[in-house]
Amino acid sequence: MTEDKKIVIEHGILDLIDKDGRVTQTELSRSLRVSIGLVNAYIKRLVNKGYVKVSNVKTSTIKYMLTPEGLAQKYHLTRSYMAHSLDYYRKIKVAVEHRIVRLKLEEVRTVVFVGSGEIAEIMYLYLGDTKIKLLEVFDDLQDGNEKMFFGYKVKPINELAEYIKNNNVDKILLNYFEEIEQIENTIKKNVSDINKIEARW
Repeated sequence: MTEDKKIVIEHGILDLIDKDGRVTQTELSRSLRVSIGLVNAYIKRLVNKGYVKVSNVKTSTIKYMLTPEGLAQKYHLTRSYMAHSLDYYRKIKVAVEHRIVRLKLEEVRTVVFVGSGEIAEIMYLYLGDTKIKLLEVFDDLQDGNEKMFFGYKVKPINELAEYIKNNNVDKILLNYFEEIEQIENTIKKNVSDINKIEARW
């Protein structure tokens, strides 16, 4: 795990505890999109460092409270988190600009997205300045809930191969930085024309 990811998790836990001391580890796990085991490990570490106090309200209910040191750490991490976020978005902007140039040079006309997060949103905004048409958006819909992306209904990633087989798509754009190789390898197993997959930034 990168240092930036650790900052995001620790900041998120301290921030959510500060807002509601009765927040559960399940709620923290869901909000931060990490496992309950990882949340538990972080809370133990924060307690050991003296940033968080734990008290039993009832036998089944735990209440967390930030100590003065915990509040100071939260503000310190907020600054780090903001700096990281600005740097991260600058990197995305540059990467997306490079990808758009390559797509134009290759005379790409139609694309589908794999991934519908912040990177995909920036990619979509940049596509608006080109003649490249976004056809569909695919993502890993783990919770089974319906998701929309700028008017597109996001489809489950397991439907991608069938869609590519039946439609004229120039490129499959993978909109991830982390774990992009793993996602690329999964897609390569199911898509016959691997030259359509664009994972480079």
